[in-house]
Amino acid sequence: MPNVDVLEILLQSKVFKGLSDEHLKKFADRGDIVTFEKNETIISEDQAGHPFFIVIKGQVEVVLPEPASGQDSERVTRIKLNLLEQGDCIGEYSLIDEQPASATVIALEPCILFEISRSHFEEIINISDFIAKTVYKNILLITIERARDGNRQLDICFY
Repeated sequence: MPNVDVLEILLQSKVFKGLSDEHLKKFADRGDIVTFEKNETIISEDQAGHPFFIVIKGQVEVVLPEPASGQDSERVTRIKLNLLEQGDCIGEYSLIDEQPASATVIALEPCILFEISRSHFEEIINISDFIAKTVYKNILLITIERARDGNRQLDICFY
């Protein structure tokens, strides 16, 4: 059973902005607290069926990893996409499009994450249109913000 700290983190997360404590408790009650050690992989690129996460403590890096030897890929090196920390979400692409992970997520330090499965997430989303509209809009805004940040970084690199 999640404690009040989890509710506070969920309250601070952009994903759940605009939801009441009662709504947040539905998520908190259906999720779990998980831990990862430094350098442990949380999600692997092309992994299917992984949960959705909110970072409670620690930092994680989102990368496109260097291909394993023998793999046919044009990627020749690891590419850093993002650095995420407390309140940030992980796995939102797959949560929405039900496709395997598009990147790898690695713990940069010991991390504590809130984890909720797709099925539990969908159960809660289906409770009310308000919850669904609020959470999906927030995930869309987060995704747009990350894309705009990426565009700015590319602009700086090639300017």
